[in-house]
Amino acid sequence: MKRTLLALCATLALTLSACLGRGQTSATATPQPLFTATTAAEPATASVAAPATAAATAAPSDTAAPGATAASTALPASATTAPGAVSATPAAPATPDPNEAVGDVTYQDRLDGKGGWFWTFADDVATFGVVDARLKGVMKAANSGWRFTISPDTLQLGSQQVSLNAHAVSCGPNDEYGLMLRVKPDPADSLFSGYLLKLRCSGQASFDVISGTARTALVDWTASPAIKAGAPADNTLLVWSAGSEFRCYVNGQYLFTANDSTLKAGFYGIYLYDRTAGGETVIFDTLAARAVAK
Repeated sequence: MKRTLLALCATLALTLSACLGRGQTSATATPQPLFTATTAAEPATASVAAPATAAATAAPSDTAAPGATAASTALPASATTAPGAVSATPAAPATPDPNEAVGDVTYQDRLDGKGGWFWTFADDVATFGVVDARLKGVMKAANSGWRFTISPDTLQLGSQQVSLNAHAVSCGPNDEYGLMLRVKPDPADSLFSGYLLKLRCSGQASFDVISGTARTALVDWTASPAIKAGAPADNTLLVWSAGSEFRCYVNGQYLFTANDSTLKAGFYGIYLYDRTAGGETVIFDTLAARAVAK
């Protein structure tokens, strides 16, 4: 089997690296709902950040302009409540259903080394390999990121529900790991584009669109009690996507929704970024994708 390795690593930067294998695995599992929707407070969605091409910069704080004062809103004089009347309480918005229009399995891999991929790789930045029938990634260098593709680069999927189990073995509060989807290679420069749902080990999540070395935060870091922080910790990441809409979940709980139409389809990858001192270790298993007929 022919295997091609495309890698580009950058220390002290946001450049990602990729280990790319070629092969094909058929999916035969019977589709079952991965999650049922659970009620959770919906976090605020951050505005789209400007693409970063080198080290990340702190987002500006939400402060008022000099001299600005908050405007008070007074009720009209005629708007009074009758004695004994009960005011209505607005209903909470419905939690988006992660199983809406979900159908058959379109791709599945247990990440146990039997999918026909280039499962073993090591350089000065990271080491990947199958340990106890699961894919293990270890970051060696601080302030470095790595991406490892886990599906055929010929696979082109768009509207889908995709999930990945992640088991943090060792990670600092600012270390990151995540799931990539709709990944597309650029043969001209060996870089990749794709969408990324990532977790920070302190218990936050964000959703990015990546184009080569540029990153745009569609939803900036958002804390959620659904995320199991620290290590050891097990988290299941799930993204439901239909067209330009992306609904993100962790451990069965809704996080946020993002909208973007940059990429229509692509394959998958996993993501690690060590922002501490090296040694971040995460084990991954069971990537499953199901079609969304919407």
